[in-house]
Amino acid sequence: MRITAGRTSRSLPHTAVALALLGLALTACADPTSGTRLVAPSPLTDQVQGPATRISYDAKSLAEYGQMWANPYGRLQLDAGGTLTVNSSGDVRVRAVPYTVGADYSVYDHLKYIAISTQSFPVPQSGSVMFSVRITAQTPGTQAGRLIRGCAGAGFSFVDVNAPCIQSYAQPALEGQQAGVVLNMINFATGQLFDWFVSGTKVFALIERLPSNVTNPTLPTWDPNYVGLEKAYTQIIKEQDIVPGKKVDVAIRYTRGPGVSRVEYFLDGALFASVNDVGVPLDVQGVPFTGYAPSYGRGEVLSLDSFVIGHGLFSLLDAFPYQHPERPDLSISIPMSERLFGQGADGTWEKFTVTTQRQ
Repeated sequence: MRITAGRTSRSLPHTAVALALLGLALTACADPTSGTRLVAPSPLTDQVQGPATRISYDAKSLAEYGQMWANPYGRLQLDAGGTLTVNSSGDVRVRAVPYTVGADYSVYDHLKYIAISTQSFPVPQSGSVMFSVRITAQTPGTQAGRLIRGCAGAGFSFVDVNAPCIQSYAQPALEGQQAGVVLNMINFATGQLFDWFVSGTKVFALIERLPSNVTNPTLPTWDPNYVGLEKAYTQIIKEQDIVPGKKVDVAIRYTRGPGVSRVEYFLDGALFASVNDVGVPLDVQGVPFTGYAPSYGRGEVLSLDSFVIGHGLFSLLDAFPYQHPERPDLSISIPMSERLFGQGADGTWEKFTVTTQRQ
């Protein structure tokens, strides 16, 4: 993998990615309550029956943040001029205006900054776990209806949109795809993710299962845990306007039990979207969604044991399935001029909270 920052570049081999993900796997075994703070229940917990435990996961300083959050993919945009601050109230702010880090390789352009909780939070056999946070987002430089242009071919094969192209690519990108302030709910064992993207005037909910060539590049294709394009997908469920500059409360709740595997997204305390049969793509289920991006397989229903929290600054400009080796015929190369066009993100996260409820 090559990450480009401005006019310089760095190489990150697959072995480094594998080692980083190994660290995440070890992280998933950590004690889920060590060093956390108990706080009062919230109204959202009342929507599920049973006893609930609510835990604050806020760092009060940069030193504490470094203990509670890891950067398994590196500091990325922070090493290219971005800033990270943590105040005594527990507010985390990351600013990268404009973005200067990109990669025409797999999903790695998506990451401008990502931090993963060093604690993993188990899901009851019958019950739910919910991550919530308050986000303020500014995304200067984003452009309504901007077309992202590329050309069919392997990563880094198309470097100039004015160059000849046998099979051209052009797709409009939502505001949050150009630059987003994100909350992630991640199960690395399966590659299943749930995300909130917040941008200057929009929010959207995303559901995704990453393939094994991203989460565990050393896993052989014959392994029963291997996730290829039959099971991988990335789909934006729903987008909505928000008041520019307004703080928004976002939450993601995963529930499992006999015959149940469901994720719910909440915006300012109200249900925003709900997906049953987690692991099965929305278009396979016949569930309405934004149309980004059709799947290439049937998926499978998952029962997920635990999650880590993620937060960061992202973009999502690539064409699915992101140069996956199973379908080189679908590979799209997008040059840096289309990935980095002056947009950036300035995000603040307040009151990270984990709520566990048994049914």
